[in-house]
Amino acid sequence: MFETKITYNLTDVRKLAKKYPGVVHEETVNVMDLVVRRLEKEVVEGTPRGVGGDAGLAGTIFGEVSGTGMPVKGIVGSPMEYAVVVEKGRRPGKRMPPVGPIALWAQRKLGVSAEEAESVGFAIARTIAIEGLEGAYMFKNAWNENERWVQDMLYGIAGRVVKRLESGAN
Repeated sequence: MFETKITYNLTDVRKLAKKYPGVVHEETVNVMDLVVRRLEKEVVEGTPRGVGGDAGLAGTIFGEVSGTGMPVKGIVGSPMEYAVVVEKGRRPGKRMPPVGPIALWAQRKLGVSAEEAESVGFAIARTIAIEGLEGAYMFKNAWNENERWVQDMLYGIAGRVVKRLESGAN
C-alpha cells in the first residue's frame, strides 16, 4: 500500500474553530466530502478495466471522510494489493509476479481454457518480469487534474463558515 499525504495550513479555519467548533467541523466535513467524492469519481474513471470490468479494481475504489474533530481527513484508495502496481506500474526485474491471478485473468479476459491458463499466465508473468508494466497513474492523474480546485475548496472553508454565521444558520 502507498499513501500520499497532503496537509494544508488553514490558519483562518483554526482561529474560527476556537470560537465555533461545531460550525467549522460541519463545513470542513462538507467540503472534504465534496473533494473526496470528486477525486473518487475521477480515479474510478481513470482505472483500467480488466477481468471484472466495473466490478474489478474500479469497483474497489472508495472514498471516505473521517475525523470527529480537527483535523478532518479524506481518503481515496483501494484495499486491493495490486492497485499499487496498476497505479505505479512495475519495473523489469528478476522476480515474476504471481502466476495464479494472471492465469485467472487469462481465462476470463482472453478466454483460454483452464488447462491452458497456467502456461499462458506463466508466459505473461515472465514478460512482465522482463519488460515491466506501465502504470495507469489513476490516483496521480486525478490529483493533478483537481489539485487547484481542491486547494480552492479547502481555503474557502473559512468563508463558508463566516457566511453561515452571518446568515444565522449555526
